Amino acid sequence: MITDTIHGHMKDIQSTKIKSLISKATIIEPTDTLSHVINKITKNNSYDVFYIKDKKILSTNIRALLDAKNINTMKVESFLYPIPHVTQNDSVQKVANIITHYRIREVPVVDKNKIIGVVAAQRIIKLLSSIDNKWIKASLIYTQNPITVPSDETISNARRIMTTKRIDHLPVLNQSKIKQVLTSYHILQSITPSEKQGRKSMGSKTTHALEFKIGNIGSTRIPQCSANDDLNKIINSMLKADTTCCLVNLQGTLQGIITFRDILGLLASKLETPIPLYIVGMPDDQQNVNLISSKFSKTLKRLQQVYTEIHEARVSIKQQRSGNKKEGKYEVTIMIITPHHTPLIYNSVGFDLSEVLEDLSEKLLRNLSKRAKHRSKKSIRKIGLPIF
Repeated sequence: MITDTIHGHMKDIQSTKIKSLISKATIIEPTDTLSHVINKITKNNSYDVFYIKDKKILSTNIRALLDAKNINTMKVESFLYPIPHVTQNDSVQKVANIITHYRIREVPVVDKNKIIGVVAAQRIIKLLSSIDNKWIKASLIYTQNPITVPSDETISNARRIMTTKRIDHLPVLNQSKIKQVLTSYHILQSITPSEKQGRKSMGSKTTHALEFKIGNIGSTRIPQCSANDDLNKIINSMLKADTTCCLVNLQGTLQGIITFRDILGLLASKLETPIPLYIVGMPDDQQNVNLISSKFSKTLKRLQQVYTEIHEARVSIKQQRSGNKKEGKYEVTIMIITPHHTPLIYNSVGFDLSEVLEDLSEKLLRNLSKRAKHRSKKSIRKIGLPIF
């Protein structure tokens, strides 16, 4: 779990300027067909693509393109959405916030109204490997009980899971054992017709390909670790295998998965509140930062009056955008850490961040109030909900 110790350990990485981490960006045009964009993604081994228009950066990525109906004729324009950018003087922490908030892997770097490159999650992960993280264990960062699919599942259903759950990795089960990991890239490649085929056959092949079984599609070169393995070992194994995930196993049984975004969560922003509050995926605009700080500060202060054992709180904020829209649905999860209980986790989803945060605050106060009553402590309800 993120603590002051880990936060302090990561400070030098967080404050590092990104200038030395910039790599080539994959630039597209809104009029490009999806097949052309996919070819660029494959050629450049990228995940995100970008276009700049009137000082605004538009982007899409592999997972978003899985929703395409006709890869050969559809234009990419309808899949583009606004995304923040950074400059060469910005910090690694700002990039990490954008990556975790928007669930992407590359953040565009702009200079004089021109995209000069990107900072990729993999470059930050490699930077993290340069410091001693042997005391940070997999158990602190992995996502428990990841979604899996059987090898006889259709590609169509795997695609549906990835797009609805907004994930890029699906461990594949064959006779109760994980044989490979199916990624969004594998699915995109499996439904992308050969350039030698005509337009008419392309559309029919895409539809037909989705009904195929997963079978052996996926990567078998996924590194594996135990919950006690250290962060340096995990990062080095991922970089060596050139993969974006690592499976966490216990005696041959899948316990969890570690992705780039899980690791970048260690670079969370810290807000000064009565209870230490860490934000993974901090929004890029100051108005929302102030909103988060204000609402959770008041809520945590009231919680602490009746539940003094709370050590820290961790908030994960993700935003889903689709199409050329500024608005997007927020998914906010808060985890409350206490010394004698398993973490308390609450979740809320909605388009209005203020309403989502208020809903979370009410859930926290209501549920922890019940726990407090069992311990004969003053009810949170008597204190009253925070006034926002």
